[in-house]
Amino acid sequence: MNSGKKITLIDGNSLMFRSYYATAYRGELMKTKDGIFTNALYGFCNMLNSLLGEVEYAFVAFDAGKQTFRHQEYDAYKGTRKPLPDELRMQIPYIKKYLDLLRIPRFENLDYEADDLIASVANAMYDQVDEIRIITGDKDLLQLVNDKIKVCLTRKGIGELEEYNSENFFEKTQLTPSQIIDYKGLVGDTSDNLPGIKGIGEKTAIKLLSEYKTLEGIIAEAENIGGKTATLIKENSETGMMCKRLATLIRDINLAFSLADLKIGEYDIEALAAFYREMEFNSFLKKMNKAKSDHQEGNLEIISDDYADLELHGDACIIAEVFKENYYTGQFLGLSLVFSDHQYFFPVTSVIKNQGLKKYLEDERYSKSTFDYKKLYVVLRKHNLNIRNVSFDLMLAAYLLNPAYGSDDFKITADNFCTNSLPYYENVYGANTKMAIPSLETYAGYSVSKGMLLSKIQPQLKEEINKYEMQDLFRMEMELSPVLGKMEIDGLRIDLDRLNAIGEELSEKANGIAQEIYAIAGEEFNINSTKKLGEILFEKMHLPHGKKNKTGFSTNSDVLEKLAVDYPIAKMILEYRAYTKLVNTYVNGLKEVVDNDSFLHPLYKQALTQTGRLSSVEPNIQNMPIRTEEGQVIREAFISRFPGGKIMSADYSQIELRILAHLAADEKMIAAFNNDIDFHSQTAGVIYDLPLDKITKDMRRTAKAINFGIIYGMSAWGLSENLGITPLEANIYINKYFDTYARVKAFLDEIVAKAKTDGYTKTLFNRRRYIPEINSTNQNLRAFGERTAMNAPMQGSAADIIKIAMNRISRRLEAENMRALMIAQVHDELIFDTPLDEEEKLRELVKTEMENAVRLKIKLVVEVDSGDNWANAK
Repeated sequence: MNSGKKITLIDGNSLMFRSYYATAYRGELMKTKDGIFTNALYGFCNMLNSLLGEVEYAFVAFDAGKQTFRHQEYDAYKGTRKPLPDELRMQIPYIKKYLDLLRIPRFENLDYEADDLIASVANAMYDQVDEIRIITGDKDLLQLVNDKIKVCLTRKGIGELEEYNSENFFEKTQLTPSQIIDYKGLVGDTSDNLPGIKGIGEKTAIKLLSEYKTLEGIIAEAENIGGKTATLIKENSETGMMCKRLATLIRDINLAFSLADLKIGEYDIEALAAFYREMEFNSFLKKMNKAKSDHQEGNLEIISDDYADLELHGDACIIAEVFKENYYTGQFLGLSLVFSDHQYFFPVTSVIKNQGLKKYLEDERYSKSTFDYKKLYVVLRKHNLNIRNVSFDLMLAAYLLNPAYGSDDFKITADNFCTNSLPYYENVYGANTKMAIPSLETYAGYSVSKGMLLSKIQPQLKEEINKYEMQDLFRMEMELSPVLGKMEIDGLRIDLDRLNAIGEELSEKANGIAQEIYAIAGEEFNINSTKKLGEILFEKMHLPHGKKNKTGFSTNSDVLEKLAVDYPIAKMILEYRAYTKLVNTYVNGLKEVVDNDSFLHPLYKQALTQTGRLSSVEPNIQNMPIRTEEGQVIREAFISRFPGGKIMSADYSQIELRILAHLAADEKMIAAFNNDIDFHSQTAGVIYDLPLDKITKDMRRTAKAINFGIIYGMSAWGLSENLGITPLEANIYINKYFDTYARVKAFLDEIVAKAKTDGYTKTLFNRRRYIPEINSTNQNLRAFGERTAMNAPMQGSAADIIKIAMNRISRRLEAENMRALMIAQVHDELIFDTPLDEEEKLRELVKTEMENAVRLKIKLVVEVDSGDNWANAK
């Protein structure tokens, strides 16, 4: 027996690279006052502390050089990899010094790679331990997985691990561990520059391995496989076998390590502290003398007596524990309160009945901190409880500091700021079909642990919010949380009879079009089958533009739109798809999520998008069709809850263009907007050299495409594709545009240049969007980054402005005791449900608050309409 001994083997190179690039893309490389870059080192230290915890045995392997036996066999091995950035290279000695200070064994060898060293150590220690855990970002090590060895791949930078073990391996990969090398022999590996058998893709490789088990077996049976695949295998079998050999890890390197050699030693605390001071890692210094669990069992008290007489005082961290990700429909389990000297957990019955807790939640004297304020607000309101003076939300603070930090999982968010032993949500509750509620003690301890971790890292985030001058933005988002929470609770009423009727009407239209398609094709077939449709169009009817891939002919919308100009069947297929999508996605989709009272309760994701825009789920209310007449009919099903009431829509007019005029300080644009001149018509006059009264609808439509194309950084080629004109014509239009609005061109150039230096853009309200692609060596990625930089300040500022407006409107509705409700937000549009007697008052209130949300060089204009349903409110 091995007495439960476990060893952790770490791919040092993988961890080092991921630590570097997880932060380097933001353009904020940490550096000491002496000029030593430290971002990779900091991330490595953070990740290592998180991984090792109470681990007794460990080993870290590094690559030593570029001329291993694999390079000698294949000159191009890893030949596409770029040189190591100097900023990372200078950190490597410090990373190794850190391991030495912690007495963690490490090793490297000129002839072998880190993967080989790990494989050999795993093999040597196999009979001496009960479990071997490998941490890496390299899938090559997956070939080692078995009943005793598990491989954890790093995900989302270094903040998350995905475990592969003997139980889940086939489900995740459709392969066995031993087939990983056969798979790489077939498809190659771009990261190692292994070509594989060209022409063999992932699906084909898995299918072949499922039947023939090994690459050798596939090669031997090539004649029976037949077709083009057989030809590819026969012509490239030697290359495939070479790739398999190179992908195969060496497991018998004589490293002369005993298990005792890999035991982590006792480290010198003073030497480690001196290292932290040299690297200016103040946060680690603070933690050195606080090596205790995030959750102190002795102080946790579960209040199972619903009527316990409690007097709660002081500021606290409060966490709502809910089973299932959708907190509106999920099961509310209880509430944890973490004070400086005590921790409580209230199961749901105690939350509802305990008067001491109710009194504390409503007491404005005490400041409350949480994770996901909106979630806390909603679950409490659903049980007729109110909470006041919530001053801090970890999820929102992290999201503002970097949108990439936004997550519904407390652990994923917290990992960005400190080392911790907190489990992930799915580790506590399971995932997918295996989700289950654990014991009360388990989820109470988990909830309290989150509260304690929140209390630790809250000061750091507050400091950073202040440092980046985001205090006003943070307060705005905090105020918005209960506003959104109320919208989620109030919901939107659906006329199910009308929705069903719409479904029947759309299905009839789809069926009618299907019959016309069959008549033209000369047979009935499954229109939804891409393979069969391709055969009909390109083999039977011999239509042009047929491009065959591995699964058949492509029949995507791009192909069909080109054909639709000359072939009615293609146009009909597009129409058929549009109708069936409306039925399946919207009509049936809405019916699946409507509650027993015919209401929808979409949840708004406040910490998800890169731009600051809200997004919605279950259902995505922001995705209700609007662009086509056929699609708009879905909105007819959204009606008022008030007898004789109205649905009201308030929409900002051209808000992103107006923000561009303000930010660029372009006098001609500003004058046009402030003098109520139709800006699209004015732009048309510029590009066509015509007075406003000579501008046609088509000219205005072209100008509108240019105006919005400019915002999104559209190129002359993109504009030509969009308008159906030549790239030369499009380039002339763009040049005329920038000649007229010269400050716009200068402003956009300035944004791109600054983003390349800073690594991010900012909105009017200091919201940051990090754009790592803008400095990419890949031209396409770099171009994407530049387009993103041009648009982000406008789109992000527009998102901020409508949020400010929502807060203002919410205050007014409450102050004036109105029954009207704000029920949805669709980017630049707000939707309201109003009693008939409040319609005019609401119209004036909404228009006033939205148009005066901020003061800019241009005036904001809001168009307000109402109707018996959402479709008629536009």
